[in-house]
Amino acid sequence: MYCTKCGKALPQGAKFCPGCGARLELASVEPTDEKAEVPGAVTEVVAETTVSAPDVESAADKAGGSDGKDDCVKCGEEIPEDAVLCSYCGSWQEKDGAENMEDVQKKTVDRRAFIAMGVVAVLLIAALIIVSGVISSMLENSKPLELRPEPEEAVQASSAGVQSVYNGQYLVVPDYELMCPLDVLAGGERSYYVYLEYIGEPENSYDPRQPSTSSPGEEDMAFYVEAGNSAELYVPVGEYYAYYASGYDWQGPEALFGEDTVYNMDAYILEFYTDEESVYGYDLELWDDAEDNPDMVPISPEDFPS
Repeated sequence: MYCTKCGKALPQGAKFCPGCGARLELASVEPTDEKAEVPGAVTEVVAETTVSAPDVESAADKAGGSDGKDDCVKCGEEIPEDAVLCSYCGSWQEKDGAENMEDVQKKTVDRRAFIAMGVVAVLLIAALIIVSGVISSMLENSKPLELRPEPEEAVQASSAGVQSVYNGQYLVVPDYELMCPLDVLAGGERSYYVYLEYIGEPENSYDPRQPSTSSPGEEDMAFYVEAGNSAELYVPVGEYYAYYASGYDWQGPEALFGEDTVYNMDAYILEFYTDEESVYGYDLELWDDAEDNPDMVPISPEDFPS
C-alpha cells in the first residue's frame, strides 16, 4: 500500500501516512455476485486504499536496503525510523536535529515580537533626540528674566499719597439708607470734594432716618465730583452742613488737592426730607469764581471736617 498523497509506502493497518501525515481514507467494498446481500449483514470495511505506484521507490530502497524501524513515542507501535507521524495514533515524532511544528510556530512569534520591540525602541530614541533638540534651541534663544524697574513717576505719586478716584465716588459712606436726590455740577476747571456733616433729623419729614446696618456708626457723607462733570447721588434723610474743597490734582481724603486746595462752606443748612408722595433734595452748581458761588463762605483749612 502507498499514500495517495505523497506515494510513501504504508505499513499494514496504518491510519496516517508516516511521511506527510495525511489521514488515510476508508473505502467500502460493494457486495459481489458470489455473495448475495443478506438483510442485517454487516458490510465489510477495508481499512486501507491500495494504489499502484510504479514510479515510487519502496521503503527498503529509500532506507538503503535496511529494515530500519522505531517505536512511536506515544502509543509504542512499530513505525518506520524516518516517520514524522505515527501511522496508528497520528502523533508527531521528536527526532534528533528536527523540530516539531509547535516549536517552529513559537519561534516565529518570538521573532516578530523581537522585531516589534526593536521598532518601538528606535521610535522612542528618535523622539527623545527631537525633544532634546527643541529644548536646547529654546534655551539658546531665551533671555534671562529682567525685573523692570518701577517708573519714577509712579514712585513719586505713591510717595506723595495720590489716590485714584472717579466722578461721583462716595468717599465717606453713611450707615443709613440713601433716599433723597442730590445732583452736583462742577462747571469750571476745578474738581470738588463735598463733605456733608450730619446735624439731626428734619422736623417735617414723613420718613425718619433709616439705618442700613444693625449698628450704624457713620452719620456723615462725602463724595468726589470731577471738573467739568456732574454727579447724581442720594443722601439719607437729615439736616447737613455742606463743606466744599476744590482744586486740580486730587491727593486723597487727607491732603485733598494739596497746597492749592480752596476751602468753602455753604451759607445754608441743606435739608433732605420726604412727605407722603415725594422725596426732596437739591441741585448744586459749583464754579471756580467766588462771584459765581454766592452761597459759599470761605473757611480756613482747620474748619474743614476731617
